[in-house]
Amino acid sequence: MVTSVGIDLGGTKLLAVRLEDGEVVARELFATPGEDFMESAIAAIRELWTEDVAAVGAGIAGLVRYPEGIFVWGPHVPGTNIPVRAILEAEFGVPAAVDNDANTAALAELHAGAAVGRADVLLVTLGTGIGGAVIADGDVYRGSSFAGEWGHMIYQANGLQCDCGKRGCWETVASGPALARLGREFHALNPGGHLAKILQKGDFSAETLTSAADAGDETARGLVSQVGAALGQGLCSLIAIFDPELIVVGGGLGSVGESLLGPARRVAADALHGGSYRPLPPIVVAELGPEANAIGAGLLAAKMVE
Repeated sequence: MVTSVGIDLGGTKLLAVRLEDGEVVARELFATPGEDFMESAIAAIRELWTEDVAAVGAGIAGLVRYPEGIFVWGPHVPGTNIPVRAILEAEFGVPAAVDNDANTAALAELHAGAAVGRADVLLVTLGTGIGGAVIADGDVYRGSSFAGEWGHMIYQANGLQCDCGKRGCWETVASGPALARLGREFHALNPGGHLAKILQKGDFSAETLTSAADAGDETARGLVSQVGAALGQGLCSLIAIFDPELIVVGGGLGSVGESLLGPARRVAADALHGGSYRPLPPIVVAELGPEANAIGAGLLAAKMVE
């Protein structure tokens, strides 16, 4: 039996899980990491540490050089060129695996989620930004290290400012912050409307808006549908490039389900190259929820000692 600990280190959360032969046996959610995120990561692993832990893993939101495990840079996580793998191995004395968080989430979905039994899959994660991973022939395709950063492909020239510093990135129109921005803009134009009562106390979070949409609020559904349409337009480009057999949408915003994915599918089908002659690949919701990244990190670590 292989025991490993995996952590999901993102822009707004730090989640740790302990796995025994690929099954989650313990989990812990921690406060958002501070400027010294390695200190937070080490503390999280220690919380779930047992003497039989044989490896540790981390999935980080941003550019990660693999297999060296160097966090190069990310728009939502502080620091540059941090040797995360080397630090973890020195701290815990066991092998460590460090990768981009979308790659680890894709491994988890391939192992025990929506992509089981599939060989060519795209994972699109929607949250603070848009992440992505490519499964080709049953394994993660990383390019030279950074494949799948399609949240920063240009969606609209000279469009909205992105956290990465560029303008018009896909994630500026199809992510949690994009939906929250639409909510704020609508509220400013309609301060006395029905949606304003739902968004009382200034809660314009994507979670609140998607919950309102799921509850049947037509205005919220319209805003979520707008984000879904932008998602579908971007997915259409990915389909033209990769021709996957399946697209899995995960992350905090991806879990909204049909109110988001319905419009995405319709737009993608209408815009698909050769759409009259080829089927749209299934676009489905990820099954492992917010734990996918941490689970995948633990699985990646376990592979090092199996």
